[in-house]
Amino acid sequence: MKRGLVAAAALATCMLGTGSASALELGTPATEHPFRSAQHFALELRLSPYKPQIDQEPGLENAPYSQTFGSSRRLLVAIEVDWQTLRIPHLGTIGPGIGVGYTAMSEKVTTASGRESGDETSLDVFPFWGVAVLRADVFWRDLGFPLVPYGKAGVGLGIWRATNSGGTAVANNVSGKGTTWGTNFAAGVALALDALDKGASRNMDNATGINNTYIFFEAYWLGLNGIGQDNPLRIGTTSWASGLAFEF
Repeated sequence: MKRGLVAAAALATCMLGTGSASALELGTPATEHPFRSAQHFALELRLSPYKPQIDQEPGLENAPYSQTFGSSRRLLVAIEVDWQTLRIPHLGTIGPGIGVGYTAMSEKVTTASGRESGDETSLDVFPFWGVAVLRADVFWRDLGFPLVPYGKAGVGLGIWRATNSGGTAVANNVSGKGTTWGTNFAAGVALALDALDKGASRNMDNATGINNTYIFFEAYWLGLNGIGQDNPLRIGTTSWASGLAFEF
């Protein structure tokens, strides 16, 4: 009887261990193809056109942002780091990510006659975000097809400051700086450049620990329109981003 119980317990332990390993893995351990060293993080270097949604404030008249800075988008330079905490076999990785960016716009102030004055108005925006990231690398990892679709969802925070020649702008006794909370959603696809030269990719992994290098394209909605805030400045945007990503 004891032997039967011991054997049953051993079998159950073995089955549970096998089941949990096949369900989720902590990170991506070292394997031969297409990864060689262990993989735990992703780093994105991002460029994006950016136009704050200030003029979309309900009830706002005269489109003050467009009147001051025009209708063209400015460049947002950003970086994001994702911790690929768990691997779901035959699907991909999931984990948290954080990002930060910077964009600025500046124009000469025009007088009532339409001439440029010596004064200048500027707006600096620092968007931050924290997201959950799912990267479905099953096509690249299991099938050798070098596309990795992914999705992101989380929260955002924008720090902004409006300035003129005298420093931080003040209008109606309200300081021209503040913060705006919001949400962040994104969907994109990455192309694995390692597929172009797998030998060079393995050498880079051995030398630097970089498992994969990608170029990516992403559509995102950074809804910095205020969460629990009264009359926040709407500095979010709906746009796209592209750049380079590295997994290591």
